[in-house]
Amino acid sequence: MKSQVFLNKVREFLPWSQTHTGEAPARILSVDAGPFEPQAFAVVDVFSLDELKKLLSLAAECGVSLTFRGGGTSLSGQSVAEGAALRFKGPAWRGLDILEEGRFVRVRSGMTGGEVNAALAPFRRFLASDPSSIASATVGGMAANNAAGLGCTVENNIYHSLRGMTFMLADGTLVNTEDAGSARRFRASHAALLEGLGALRARILSSPGLAERVRRKYRIRNTCGYGLNALCDFEDPLDMLTHLLIGSEGTLGFIFSVTLETLPLEKERATAMALFSSMDAAMQAVLEMRSGHGLYAGEFLDDISLRSLAKIPGFPPSFMPGGESSDNCALLVEARAATQDALAEHVAALDAIIKKAKPLAMLGFVTEASECEKLWDIRRALFPALAGTRLPGEYAYVEDYCVPLEHLPEASRGLARILQELGFPRSGVNGHAMHGNLHCTVPLRLSDEGDVKRLGEFIERAAQLILAFDGSLKAEHGTGRAVASFVRREWGEELYDVMRRIKALFDPAGILNRNCLLNDSPLCHLEKLKFVGAVGGGVDLCVDCGFCESVCPSAKVGLSPRQRIYALRAMAGMEAAGDTERLDAWREYFRSMGLDLCAADGLCSTRCPLGLDVAGFMRALRHENLSEREKKAAAFVRGHFSLVTRAASLGLSATHALHGALGHERAEKCGALTGRLTGLTLPDVHEVRLAGGSRVPCPPRAAGREKVVYFPSCAVRSMGYGGDSGRRVDPLMDVALRLLEKAGYDVVIPARVEKLCCGKAFETRGMQEEAAACAAALDAALCEASEGGRWLVMCDTSPCLARMRKTLSGSLSLYEPVEFTLRFLADRLEFRKKRGCVAVHATCSTRAMGLTDALCRVAGMCAREVVLPEGIFCCGFSGDKGFSRPELNAAALAGLCERIAACEEGFSTSRTCEVGLTKHGKKPYRNILYLIDECSAARK
Repeated sequence: MKSQVFLNKVREFLPWSQTHTGEAPARILSVDAGPFEPQAFAVVDVFSLDELKKLLSLAAECGVSLTFRGGGTSLSGQSVAEGAALRFKGPAWRGLDILEEGRFVRVRSGMTGGEVNAALAPFRRFLASDPSSIASATVGGMAANNAAGLGCTVENNIYHSLRGMTFMLADGTLVNTEDAGSARRFRASHAALLEGLGALRARILSSPGLAERVRRKYRIRNTCGYGLNALCDFEDPLDMLTHLLIGSEGTLGFIFSVTLETLPLEKERATAMALFSSMDAAMQAVLEMRSGHGLYAGEFLDDISLRSLAKIPGFPPSFMPGGESSDNCALLVEARAATQDALAEHVAALDAIIKKAKPLAMLGFVTEASECEKLWDIRRALFPALAGTRLPGEYAYVEDYCVPLEHLPEASRGLARILQELGFPRSGVNGHAMHGNLHCTVPLRLSDEGDVKRLGEFIERAAQLILAFDGSLKAEHGTGRAVASFVRREWGEELYDVMRRIKALFDPAGILNRNCLLNDSPLCHLEKLKFVGAVGGGVDLCVDCGFCESVCPSAKVGLSPRQRIYALRAMAGMEAAGDTERLDAWREYFRSMGLDLCAADGLCSTRCPLGLDVAGFMRALRHENLSEREKKAAAFVRGHFSLVTRAASLGLSATHALHGALGHERAEKCGALTGRLTGLTLPDVHEVRLAGGSRVPCPPRAAGREKVVYFPSCAVRSMGYGGDSGRRVDPLMDVALRLLEKAGYDVVIPARVEKLCCGKAFETRGMQEEAAACAAALDAALCEASEGGRWLVMCDTSPCLARMRKTLSGSLSLYEPVEFTLRFLADRLEFRKKRGCVAVHATCSTRAMGLTDALCRVAGMCAREVVLPEGIFCCGFSGDKGFSRPELNAAALAGLCERIAACEEGFSTSRTCEVGLTKHGKKPYRNILYLIDECSAARK
């Protein structure tokens, strides 16, 4: 087979670890946000341009198709590889240069749009391309799709923002258009290709009708087919070539980097929401607004969309739909300006236009950021409101059209009518009004022939409707397999033939993303759809968007949340079909790479538009998979908790002393031996500043002082800190007591604290009964110590505190170090900035509790500069995973060392996290309480 020959040759020059083969790995790792079932026979990790060039050569030699993989957030099936999917990993694909004070940015393909905007923020500039997936979408993918969003105008999209590009063609040629020598050599070596593009340009321009059609089609948003406007807009064939690569979905070449012009970020904003009695009245208002007035965004919601939103808490009563369906339409508009005076002028003009249209209700214009966000939260709730009404086993199919703005009311009503007639009553029409861009979300069962047939009828009738208005069948989501069979119909035979010739010029062997953008099958949009079956655990509503992947530590080394859910759905289908042989292979892969490698930190739910708790589901599955031996071991540990933690502490103390005596090299060998004996990988404890814990101190009593209960976590009680040259530092419990006493508190430590645990360690492993028992015992002890909740309770470890808030009595006032410091210590202590530059790590629980900014503020009270490393989220240590699956910790903290190179030291709020942070950051990390104690003194 071609595929096997290709893989054999690939493995001659790439390590086996870079190729993922077998049905389960290949399909799970190549799943994307679209409705199509992955088809890849392999996923290959690529770490350099040299590797990519060799892979292209082998693909041509073996006749295999390659698909370039970005963030996989595209909705139209752009990355469903028919051959091998290529994942671009490592530092080669990352990097950006800010040029001319942010006016331009040169960025490599592996950076996300969110990362680029974060880098541009100090210059008050941003990328005009603004897809809703920008935090997860890679720039390479955004360029390959010519992605847009709610505010990106046609004039400012990536096609028009492009100022330079570095790309690799199918034959392995690498070209940097900003390097005169590279461009000159390319013009000489590929003269035939460039002449071919010139001939196609002449062909279009020789027919005024064709040229006008191309220009007219690109006055509105259009990502259907190749960007033929490149042949009309540019005379230089090299400019034509680079602009054809924009929106080509990896079918013409690989985009390594792009240089883009950015836009100024205007700081003043005003937002309003208005309800109109008809779509026509709303769109007439939009037509008048478009003439200027600083309009940044204009979103519309039809009556069905409003009825979905009316069910969410806080929906404005004045916008509540009546009993019967209507033609009501809501507009959400936002104006922006550089100054308050300019904004006031915009608002006055926009307000007059809206009132002229006689709205039924209106909210705004508001200018406070928090109030603006409240209005936007209504719009953001639409997708969860629509997708959240699905039944288990239904998929949220999303369509994306564009029409000239004057036709938007008729097109919207037409789409709604078709949906209702075909039996999709829960599907409303909404979108970006100022762009004429329509969206609709259709819930259906992809595994049901009847539903798929109805979907096909909808797509066909919708295509007829949109094309009757000379609209585009894809506005901003790219062509993909969802629309590939309609490209010929939208553009006509002659222009479709031009597109086919473009593909032949760039990729004569047909090895790049075969059948993605051009496909002669009339039904490719309905073929090879995903199986979406119910799997339970509260995750059935997953829409495969991939927003979770940017914060998931295991996505870099194992499976991401959406890949886990896809795998579970696929296995449910196999089980229903009785396909036991495939099922066993998939289960084995899932258990190792999906279930065992999940950090179970829950950060994925913070990025999920539906708030799905995949981490909680993984913990539940771990519980189901527990053996009797594991259950007995858990019961023993809980029943002898004091003994177990003390033994762990003594073991670490002994190891610390042994490592000090043996030295680093011998310690590493001993660590390897320990790993073989115990299954754990213990690092050099001197390198990570890890020592045994200390005895729980007895706090002194001072009559008449306000009390506070201090609960030291079991991790702190069993794991202490080592200093430079192996010296020990003050135990954290002693530091916490000293700090609280300095603030004037009488400290109470719960009785029998050595036996107490919040249950977090058991919960992570799926040991639910033991976790609940731990929580019950801790609850009783803290209620006793706090005199029934009379006194505040501080825990030194934020993951423990987060669990305590979820499981303990509501009468307890529970705080972790950061929030406790800001609320109860800041006024009692005097702070001095004794440190220069320090790093902080916001744990998963810190982020989930919304305390990341608070952590930075506390550190800022003690240091002149605080670094919260970009792109570092969960550390991946996950309890003892840092010892049992160290690759998870290493992948999660890749790049940390470089990001904190200028820092003196790091601080966090979790002892286990600090072990991994110290190892991979190459700087000591300690609890933030050390920094607070060092830099504070009692108020005089």
